[in-house]
Amino acid sequence: MLRCAANVCALTGIWWVRVMEQTPEAGAVVACGAGAVPAASVARSVAVVTGAGRRVGAAIAIFLAGRGLNVVVHYGASADAANQVVSEIEALGVRAAAVSADLRDPRAAAEAIFRVARGLGDVSVLINSASVFRDVPLPEVDVEHCAEHVSVNLLAPIFLAQQFQRQLNSGAMGRIINILDWRIHRPGADHLVYTATKSALASVTKTLAQQLAPQVTVNAVAPGAVLPPEDRPDWHQQRAAQRIPLRRSGTPSDLTAAIGYLLDADFVTGEVLTVSGGEEL
Repeated sequence: MLRCAANVCALTGIWWVRVMEQTPEAGAVVACGAGAVPAASVARSVAVVTGAGRRVGAAIAIFLAGRGLNVVVHYGASADAANQVVSEIEALGVRAAAVSADLRDPRAAAEAIFRVARGLGDVSVLINSASVFRDVPLPEVDVEHCAEHVSVNLLAPIFLAQQFQRQLNSGAMGRIINILDWRIHRPGADHLVYTATKSALASVTKTLAQQLAPQVTVNAVAPGAVLPPEDRPDWHQQRAAQRIPLRRSGTPSDLTAAIGYLLDADFVTGEVLTVSGGEEL
């Protein structure tokens, strides 16, 4: 079932159409906003960014748009924030689509995301940024907690890479970048399942780098504290910075600079670039 609504971007004045699609195979809801240029006339490459409605994912999506890429903005539940990201991207003169898909059903979500992406052009960049980040002590860990982390943090990037490979044109070059966490280098006593899934994704990065070469490079970025936790006061971030050798917290631009390097690097694959100010040392 499709529901459409016409909107005008307050920043650009461009009319776009928001489509709500109920996909029959998994009930995944897809919402997409497209610019005024017909899809058939678009020659730009497309970047897919998961978890791009808020925080670090949003910063990555806007950064890629600034490099001239059309961007698929995947989000979970933050529709208003994702639509604002779409507006900011369109203000940069490229096209964007906001896509809601539940990564807890990773195969169906990956198919839904790339179905929308094809409307914007050929996908050449995949950034797996979406994560579940919950801290549950061992006595309280249950199957549901583990399944959610494994599905979103590990299986979704695998199925998204599968869709990416399937749609990549013969002879075209691609980039996959997985967002990890500095904790993979020095795990603490907290976030047991989260850290395990991010460590597993680091292994997947190296395996896919071999499977998809030479057409696609597959790398990862392991950020440290680039944004303060939403549920903690500012002083917590300032105190945490004192444990970092460079004596400051990171910023989203520190992360996007690393992503920009990996996008430009033709002779780098299977690597994990840690952007933490040395926090893991």
